[in-house]
Amino acid sequence: MESGCCVNELFRSRRLAKGWTQAELAVLVCREIEFATGRSAGIDAQAISRIECGDTSWPRLATRRALVALLDAGSESEIGLYPKRTLRDAEKDNATKRRDFLAIGVTAALVTPPPSRVGDTEVLRARERFGRLQELDNFLGGGDTYRLYLAELTQTETMLQRSSYSPAIGRALTLLAGEQAQQSGWAAFDAGHRQEALGLYEYSRRAADEAGSPELAANALIHIAYAIGDRRSVQAADAACTALGTDASATVRALLESRRAWSRAVVGDGPGADRALEAARSALEEDDPRPAAWAAWMTPRELDIMTGRVRALLHDPRAAAPLEQALASYPDHWARDKALYLAALADSQLTIGDTDAATATAERALTLAATVASVRPLARLAQVAHRMPDAGALQARVAAARPSTSLWL
Repeated sequence: MESGCCVNELFRSRRLAKGWTQAELAVLVCREIEFATGRSAGIDAQAISRIECGDTSWPRLATRRALVALLDAGSESEIGLYPKRTLRDAEKDNATKRRDFLAIGVTAALVTPPPSRVGDTEVLRARERFGRLQELDNFLGGGDTYRLYLAELTQTETMLQRSSYSPAIGRALTLLAGEQAQQSGWAAFDAGHRQEALGLYEYSRRAADEAGSPELAANALIHIAYAIGDRRSVQAADAACTALGTDASATVRALLESRRAWSRAVVGDGPGADRALEAARSALEEDDPRPAAWAAWMTPRELDIMTGRVRALLHDPRAAAPLEQALASYPDHWARDKALYLAALADSQLTIGDTDAATATAERALTLAATVASVRPLARLAQVAHRMPDAGALQARVAAARPSTSLWL
């Protein structure tokens, strides 16, 4: 075994995405080894910690095989394990694997030859273009935006691979790639392709770590928690908020806490969801002199919407008020989000016994949902329609509805 000198982020991100503690993974490794070899193993949480901290980079063969299987990896290198390799070699391999992920299929015509040398001007231009494209997410579903965002990510990675630049420009490009990967992952998730989304979120986390941005890395992990959508998401969300710390941007803390509230609601933890929502609201009340651009959409109105969505999921009668207040001025041309939030409002109206209002609200949501390439509003409406008494016609129309024609579905 060889001593390392840095955290094995590949290993840790896969463990956290699975929602396992170090102790839980150790138990599973022991079981896997015993099943495969018939021999008991002495793997404990401390052994897993040594791998994660980089102190152990090449454990015994049986342990490596168990870890590869449990963490759904194709090889040891995918979880950051290397036999007698230097840290520089490992970092190069990680960057290559991160970039090789882009082989998932972007039309070559969408990527232009990169400049021979990249400086501040080229980075600024790429950021401005990406910022304009991000605005499309307000109007279109992920099925229509996924390839656009992925093309931007591919263009940035092409510059990283083929252009020359200073170390500072390299970090700026890598940070931009991390943000683009999150946006691409969000579009994939919105279009109903969770595995592609999870891969892009993990890519984003590796890029954020490489660029030295703990805030963006934590946001990648909270996206993973949101996409998982089951009990494992709670541990991933908790890990993201813990990794972020209290010194982070107030807006970023508010965003992550609001997503933690959703993860708590998914598993029925009302008190935990309330605590996270309160933490988010407290953070938004703070002055934030350095809000991250990718978190700037988190505003008091957006938090009201998330509060209503969380409470609607919990069948809490308090859900309707914040949703009605936020939706009163919400534009119809943001059809995907408005349909999703109207579905939550319909659910909350069912909870308080107003079936007529719930039916009318669900009808409005269905009309909007049919205009965008997103599966999420229809999935939420299906949950609502299932709760409605004597709603056979609505249930049938929701079941038959499909996202609007898209570029890749």
